[in-house]
Amino acid sequence: MPGKTSEQDICQSVLTFVTDGAYPSSEKVVAAEFPVSLLSKELELLSKAREQVEAEINSLSRENNFDADDWISQAKQLHADIERSRVTAREIVKQHEDTTPLQLRVEDAAAKVGLIETEIAFNQAVTSALEEVQGLCRQLEDGRLALGEGRIMAVIDTLEAAELAMKQNDHFANTNVLHILLENVAGLRKQIVDVLHSQWNEQLKVDKREGQLLVQKDGKRLEETIAALNRMEIFPSARDKFAKDIMVALLDPVLLRGDGGQSRGIRLSESSVQVESRSSQASVPDVLDHVANLLGFLRQAVPASVVDSFSDLLIPALSSKMVHSWLSPSIPVELEGLRNFERILDGVMKFTRSVEGLGWHGHEELVSWVNQASRLWLAKRRVNSLDQVRKVLAASQGTTEQVEKVEVEMVSEKDETVLENAPADDWDASWDDDNEGETEGKVSKGQDEEEDVSAWGLDDDDTADQDSKTQTGAPADDDAGDAWGWGDDDDEVQPVNQPQPGKPQSGRPVHGKNGTQPKPSREVTLTERYTITDIPHSILDIIKQQILDSQAITRPEHSHSRVVSSGTGLLALPTLILAMFKATASSFYDHKLNAGQMYLYNDTQFLTGELRAIMEEHQLTRLQGDIDAMEKFGKFAYSKEMQTQRTIVTDLLDGAQGFAQCSEQPYLGECENAVAATVDRIRGVYAEWQPILSHSALLQSVGSLVSTVISKMIIEIEDLGDISEPQSQRLVSFCNQVSKLEDLFMPEANDNTERVPMTAVYVQTWLKFQYLINILESSLADIRFLWVEGELRLEFSPEEVIDLIEALFAESEYRRKAIADIRRESRG
Repeated sequence: MPGKTSEQDICQSVLTFVTDGAYPSSEKVVAAEFPVSLLSKELELLSKAREQVEAEINSLSRENNFDADDWISQAKQLHADIERSRVTAREIVKQHEDTTPLQLRVEDAAAKVGLIETEIAFNQAVTSALEEVQGLCRQLEDGRLALGEGRIMAVIDTLEAAELAMKQNDHFANTNVLHILLENVAGLRKQIVDVLHSQWNEQLKVDKREGQLLVQKDGKRLEETIAALNRMEIFPSARDKFAKDIMVALLDPVLLRGDGGQSRGIRLSESSVQVESRSSQASVPDVLDHVANLLGFLRQAVPASVVDSFSDLLIPALSSKMVHSWLSPSIPVELEGLRNFERILDGVMKFTRSVEGLGWHGHEELVSWVNQASRLWLAKRRVNSLDQVRKVLAASQGTTEQVEKVEVEMVSEKDETVLENAPADDWDASWDDDNEGETEGKVSKGQDEEEDVSAWGLDDDDTADQDSKTQTGAPADDDAGDAWGWGDDDDEVQPVNQPQPGKPQSGRPVHGKNGTQPKPSREVTLTERYTITDIPHSILDIIKQQILDSQAITRPEHSHSRVVSSGTGLLALPTLILAMFKATASSFYDHKLNAGQMYLYNDTQFLTGELRAIMEEHQLTRLQGDIDAMEKFGKFAYSKEMQTQRTIVTDLLDGAQGFAQCSEQPYLGECENAVAATVDRIRGVYAEWQPILSHSALLQSVGSLVSTVISKMIIEIEDLGDISEPQSQRLVSFCNQVSKLEDLFMPEANDNTERVPMTAVYVQTWLKFQYLINILESSLADIRFLWVEGELRLEFSPEEVIDLIEALFAESEYRRKAIADIRRESRG
């Protein structure tokens, strides 16, 4: 057990902490308790320590003693100095306050003196200003008196002197007196101007209502008026107004062209000129003579200082109105007017020389018009031809007529066998038999050719340029024939004796037993009728007129004409005429005609045929590009209409909703309505197009629509995963309803000839569609027989037939065997 800390150590540790701030170093002391009994002892120790500190302070104070009396005496002296300064400051302030009234009295006296001096100067300035104002008012009054006496120049001198005096004198600047003086000066100036205008109008009197100009003979007085107007700086405005009045009162009645080319003449005297009150028939030379006489009168009767400025105002305006009202309308459209037009050009040049002789210029527009006569004449012909196209389209009543498409083809002996031994001298009579031969050829071709391409030069989805690549073996000039189905006889008959694959076909005749011996052939004329409107003939007339005029202008009677150089330019107008027709025809045909795009196609095909004949007749190879563009334009119109009808029938057929559950209501009703609406639409289109298109073109167009419908039906039926027996029966019913459209594809009737439908020729997937009906209503054995022994494989792929079998028949040994046979036969 540790020893106990003594009381002495505890008291000493507390004292050390109080005096020195040091903690005890012994842990025993820190941990010990401070007894209450030690408080008195501790206080005694603290008192002793305090006394020791005070003693040390007193000792230190005595050692550092200083002289306090000197410091006290100096402080008292400083206090006395401060008091004296305060007294001095109070005296200074008091003295300053005593001088303020005196200063105010001095300032007041100085202000009174300044005011008196200002008053004196003001009175003197007012007196001087009033004297000057009095003098100016006297001058202005004298000026008014002189104005009343007619002394214009003296009045102007007075006015200028008064204005100069007011500018130089600044005594009354920015005062009411100045404003009053300015008003008086402005009043005098206005009076002078009014008098001068009155004198000007009296000396050069222009009566707009009567169309008359009267010039006073007193030239000296007029010169004085002009000089006064110049001094007043109003002569340019008066002169310009005079020129405008001359234009309105005298020149406009002469230059403005009335109905039927009427104009008003002028009557001249020694000092006046007047426009005749009545209009009369006038020619361009007459108008030029009237204007030249009027200008000569002005030069003779009016001072030069007035008319010299006409070159800047009157002559250019006169030239513009002359060109607009008389010269431009005088440009002839027909060649018969060129002789008179040359006389007009000579008259214009004579008029410009007379203007130059009078000392004027500004007639450059007339000279330029004469120099550009050739270009202006060609532009007039261009505008007129384009306007004729617009008028033809606007005035057309939509009347139609039938025209024939005639083409000569070389037919070989094999072609005649395809035509079923048609008589050599009566091919047209056996047109139906030829169509039957075409049917056989088309069937043998399979699915590689689209009927739209062969008949129209179009593909359903491609452009006309791409379509032309599919027509092999036909020259470019026969494109129009290809578009109507003509010229395809060789292609249609060729599959009858198709060469073996791998053997070259170029350089060989298409028909023949061994392809080495050419067979005799003969010419056959193919004829077919279609309907056009009255528009193509009018367009052709416009084009022919340009070509004939381009040839006629080169004849000797026009050799001296200024416009003969534009003769070749007329050959460029057919291009613009056709471009105008293409730009405006589409909206017109849609607006005025039912099936307007088909009419447009027929019209463009007729146009291209006639244009080719014109091109060959006149050797205009430059028209080849326009003809091709026109043909493509017509094909585009046809393609546009076909696409519209395809969209319609496709949308109608979409109502069947893919023929799913077609044997159950309400789906059965929707399928029946969709199929019936589609069939009715095709029959309606056939009825609408029948009087428009040629028979073959009609069958090709309707065949394309039917092909679209049955292709969609085939795809949707093949997509059905499971076809029950009721569904199969309904599908057969729908397909048979569509098959009734076969009656639309009958060839044109001929006496004593049995007609056979040509549906397979014009409907690409017709045979496939018929096979599909057979599949839907046949047994497995029948389907297998059609594939193995029949021609089902020509229309369907093995996968398509297998999918249909799996949809129609339940899983069984017979189904597996039939599918295996089909796959084996397709590989073998």
